Amino acid sequence: MVNLIVLLAVPVIIVGCAIFQYLKGTFVKAFAMAIAAVSASAVALGFFAVLANALAGLSGGSDAFEKWGPLLCFVLLFVLTFAVLQTLINLLTRRPIDLGQWPERIGRSVCGIILGLVLSSVLIDSLKVALPDTLQSSTLSKYLGHEAIVTQKQKEPAKPKKPDQPEKFLLREKRKTAGKRD
Repeated sequence: MVNLIVLLAVPVIIVGCAIFQYLKGTFVKAFAMAIAAVSASAVALGFFAVLANALAGLSGGSDAFEKWGPLLCFVLLFVLTFAVLQTLINLLTRRPIDLGQWPERIGRSVCGIILGLVLSSVLIDSLKVALPDTLQSSTLSKYLGHEAIVTQKQKEPAKPKKPDQPEKFLLREKRKTAGKRD
């Protein structure tokens, strides 16, 4: 099920963003939107766990929040950061900047593809946050980088191995002129 969602959604998102950027806006706004999406995803990936832990402490250990809290925090951080950055972009670029017909067409399409790649990676990351147990046994887990955590019980602490040959650290040789002034 998750494989099918990703398999269908990722190309649709990429092509949809490329078409949207080609038909609407300018190259400068498309480039700024791609940068805003990258920045918003960085903020969401960096701080969703911190926000989820803080809100879990305030929720009083609610089971529903423990299950869905990280996903909600991830999506909330991404959407809010993206909205703030888009508002700033619209305030800074009130007048369109025309770079010519072909640079505009090619640039908008390329920035749309980049935006689609970022948004599809945000979708995959949100699936990874929402469904970690499902992804452990799926074939999609190898593509997402999700690895099952296996804890090994150790009866005694591991002992460091002795190297076959001891390492020799060569001391600097004393020079005949050491300590003498020129």
